[in-house]
Amino acid sequence: MKIIDSHSHCYPAQLAAAPRAWAEAQGEPHWAELVAPLDRPSIQGWATIEQTLAAMDAAGVEQTVLLGWYWQNEATCRWQNGVIADWIQAAPERFIGFASIHPGGTAASVIAQCEDALSLGLRGAGELHPGIQNFDSSSIGWQALADWCVAHDWPINLHATEAVGHQHPGSVPTPLNDFLHMAEAHPQLKLILAHWGGGLAFFELNPRLRQALKNVYYDTSATPLLYEPSIFRRLIEIVGAEKILFGSDFPLRVYPRAQKTPDFSTFIETIQNQADLNPDEFAAIMQHNMQRLLGKA
Repeated sequence: MKIIDSHSHCYPAQLAAAPRAWAEAQGEPHWAELVAPLDRPSIQGWATIEQTLAAMDAAGVEQTVLLGWYWQNEATCRWQNGVIADWIQAAPERFIGFASIHPGGTAASVIAQCEDALSLGLRGAGELHPGIQNFDSSSIGWQALADWCVAHDWPINLHATEAVGHQHPGSVPTPLNDFLHMAEAHPQLKLILAHWGGGLAFFELNPRLRQALKNVYYDTSATPLLYEPSIFRRLIEIVGAEKILFGSDFPLRVYPRAQKTPDFSTFIETIQNQADLNPDEFAAIMQHNMQRLLGKA
C-alpha cells in the first residue's frame, strides 16, 4: 500500500555537523535548545536526501511531506523553503513540500512569503508554532495566512504541545482554546494539528466542539515519545479514522533507546502490530486522508 507520511523534516548535511553554532549565528535559540541541548543527550537525528529516500524505501513509504520549521526569523523561514525546494527537485515524486512561514509580521509580509513559497512548488504551510513565532488567532499576519491558504487550498500544520504531563526543556505551550478560535474563524481552512493536537482531539467528545473542529485533522508525529499505541483506537472512537494522519517526525529518533539512526520502519511496524486498526482504518490514516487534503483523492 502507498504510505504517505504527513510530517517529516529536512536539513542540509552541513548543518548537522554543528547545529548549535549554526542556530546561534542565525538567531534561532529555540531550535538550538531542542536539537542540540547542552544538558542532555539529543534525540534529533539527521538524514541526507539519499538517506531519507533509503529509509522510505525500507519502510514502504511512497511519499513524505517535508515540513518547514517554526523559525523565529522570517529570513530563516525563507532559507528553509529553498532547502525544501532543492529536496523536491532531487526527488519530485517522493517529496511534498510545506512552507516555513512566519505569521508574526504584517499581512503584506505573510502574503509575500506565501507567494514566494508557491513559486517554489510548495503545497502547504507549517509546521508553525504560535508561542515561538508570536502570533495567535487575532494576529493580522495569521489572519492573512489563513485567508491566503483557504483561497489556495493549502493545509496548515500547527505544532501542538501537550496541555498536561509532558514538560521538557524547550517546551513552549500552545493554547488549545486558540486553535478552536482559528477553526471557528476560518471553517474552510484545512488545519492539521501535530502530535495529536496536544490533546484537543479528546474534547471532540463535546458535540459543539466536534462541529467547530470538523475541518481539523490530527497527525501522529512523535507518538512513541508521548502516548501508548492504544491512542489510535481511542481517538478513532472519538474523531473517526478519517481525521487522523500518519506522521513520523522523521528524522527525530522517536525510539531514542533503540534507534541509533532515524527510520520510518519502527513506528510503522508498531502501528501495524499494536494500534488495533482494521484494513480500512489503516489505509485511511496511512494514505487516503492526506491524499484528500492535498486534493488527490
